[in-house]
Amino acid sequence: MAVIHAGRRTTYGELTALRRRYESQEALRSGARIGVAIRDPASWIAALGALDSAGANALLLGARDSDELVVLRSTLNLDDLWQTSTPPEQAGETAPSERPGTVTLLTSGTTGEPKTIEHSWETLARPVRHGEGQEDARWLCAYPLRLYAGTQVMLQALVNGATLVIPEAPDPATVANLIVEAGVTHASGTPTFWRQLCLFGGRRSLARSELQQITLGGEAVPQDLLEALRKTVPSARIVHIYASTELGRLFSVTDGREGFPAEYLDAVPGGRVELEIRDGELFARSANAMIGGEDWTATGDLVQRVSGRVVFRGRRTDIINVGGSKVSPLRVEAALRQVEGVADLRIYSKSSSLAGQLVACDLVAEPAADPEEVKARLLKHARASLSAPEQPRIVRLVERIDSTAALKVARGERES
Repeated sequence: MAVIHAGRRTTYGELTALRRRYESQEALRSGARIGVAIRDPASWIAALGALDSAGANALLLGARDSDELVVLRSTLNLDDLWQTSTPPEQAGETAPSERPGTVTLLTSGTTGEPKTIEHSWETLARPVRHGEGQEDARWLCAYPLRLYAGTQVMLQALVNGATLVIPEAPDPATVANLIVEAGVTHASGTPTFWRQLCLFGGRRSLARSELQQITLGGEAVPQDLLEALRKTVPSARIVHIYASTELGRLFSVTDGREGFPAEYLDAVPGGRVELEIRDGELFARSANAMIGGEDWTATGDLVQRVSGRVVFRGRRTDIINVGGSKVSPLRVEAALRQVEGVADLRIYSKSSSLAGQLVACDLVAEPAADPEEVKARLLKHARASLSAPEQPRIVRLVERIDSTAALKVARGERES
């Protein structure tokens, strides 16, 4: 079995037949720039296989509205745009190319305009783990397949002949049931995904699953989440993967502690990666980087060396400037998660005419707790444990924390 999605099971033989349909498309040729905006995961995978075989450049656009795709087709100078899950079979077949195919991923730049990151399939596949039993794994991917992390999970499963399981929707209860029903053994998602799964997906479902490995990436992994996962699925191996679209996979940590060992600054296990801290920011150089990205690169992650450990303090772009004082949302969240009755929360900036920005908090109370009482305890704890600039001036009671399309905490200002 190759892919499980929306109640449909696609075999490797069916993937091959579908790939041949894409290989017959008229626009397919070596060096062609083809945008991929296919919604069905099996068809997405088959299309990428066809593009690689032909030596084409696959631009991973993902599911978007038609107006946005029209703009991207022009902006990215595409030769063709593939949106059809079952393309009509055309006469002829594209001959395999000696030129290797390439992959272009899109990220949002600081201006909001799409930024293109080009990789070779070699650099994308290099971190794939091989070994006995890998073909028996069932990998759940909670990342969009158009993202670097989604591509990594896809390759980890398919290169080993294993099964890729794609949730139809990110609803925690639905995903928890899928993990059990599909016999998922390995699951990969952001810390935000895993926290919501623990809170709303049903810990009993996770506890009776066949999970052997839990993988987290895309955000800093706080200690309380690691402990919650260990308590919920004690038999599972917990892996924190640190990677970026530009630099590729850099390292992983499996010791159950937040951050990473300080000795990685001297030598990262496995080689091919170098790390150093400059002015509180982590810089890296990686053999898994994008094409042309072999130099030292700022990761955007703020870190601090503490007692033989390097701990993440948040993204540089997430820092809140309160009247000139720099506030780390992660630090504030860590302090406030200790309050009794807090199920989840997020810290973000709110515009202020006086201070420039203020600290705001969205709060989810535990089901058995009185939300107003939890809010009062949180404010009292903030006054006692945080500096004045760090204390939330606005606290909203919400049912669930806002997240982005990539299932990361949304740090932007919340709409009223």
